[in-house]
Amino acid sequence: MTTPALSQLPPATARIAAHVIAAWPEHAAYLERSFAERSAAITATVERAAEATERLITGREAEVAADYRWTCDQLREEELFFHREGRYRRSTFAAALADIYSDHAYMQRYVNGLLLTQILWFNHAATLDMLVSEVLSTQSAPFDYLEVGPGHGLMVWFAAHHPQARHLEAWDVSAVSLTETRSALAIMGATQPVILTEMDILGPTPKLARPYDLIVISEVLEHLEDPARALRFLRSAIAEKGRIFINVPLNSPSPDHIYLFETPEEVRAMVEAAGFQIETLTPFVTQNRDLTKALKNRITVSVGVIARPDTTVS
Repeated sequence: MTTPALSQLPPATARIAAHVIAAWPEHAAYLERSFAERSAAITATVERAAEATERLITGREAEVAADYRWTCDQLREEELFFHREGRYRRSTFAAALADIYSDHAYMQRYVNGLLLTQILWFNHAATLDMLVSEVLSTQSAPFDYLEVGPGHGLMVWFAAHHPQARHLEAWDVSAVSLTETRSALAIMGATQPVILTEMDILGPTPKLARPYDLIVISEVLEHLEDPARALRFLRSAIAEKGRIFINVPLNSPSPDHIYLFETPEEVRAMVEAAGFQIETLTPFVTQNRDLTKALKNRITVSVGVIARPDTTVS
């Protein structure tokens, strides 16, 4: 039976939710709460993302919905370990590479599942809308865009539709991942070309062709052994009047998360130490729960940060 909040969803979002509920009827209550907590702006942004996602999963809807359920099962296992041990299961990139990234069958299901979280999870939807509504919508001058770790390309897809986007790049350490991004952008219909480059931001410092007016790094820092070093590099890559959008999850046990962020203050300190001045730092708790209780109970929180270069620091 369709609940009122689900029945009132925009069409593409509703269709994706229906595919998931068909594969996992017990998940309807979770989705009901997730959708009920959203603002009109978040709902509108997610509908655009859902339309693009539908193009990406056409003909595979049931498979991707089943992979979403499977992914949630994997995450639940990591949560049990996290709350029992007080740490993430893996702490090095080598361990994540050996156990997760090298298992192509596992990664295919995992990546499919994570794609739907952008639509279905409140904290993921809210941080996506923060980028769209508070960053991209305020770009009034032509800008050069860089995204690190684009995944399926939803964020760079939004940037590619911006009328002021002048140059778009996306970097990833994995050539295989970039192939997937390239395919996804073509299927979703990115309206401007995106240069995709294999790049390790923790490797030898690359020679940059330009400074970037807008840099996006979302759900990446927790995959790195030294996120502070990554942020310092990005500080060197940003234009003097540019902005950076950072999305970092706290207390978010996942199979391939290796760096544990525990509080918004820890994120703030790392960003400022890298040479940025924070304009906005907004935490979004899963299911829009109370932040204080979430931090006390170590429940996942997504932290969205908008910052500029701190020109008072050399």
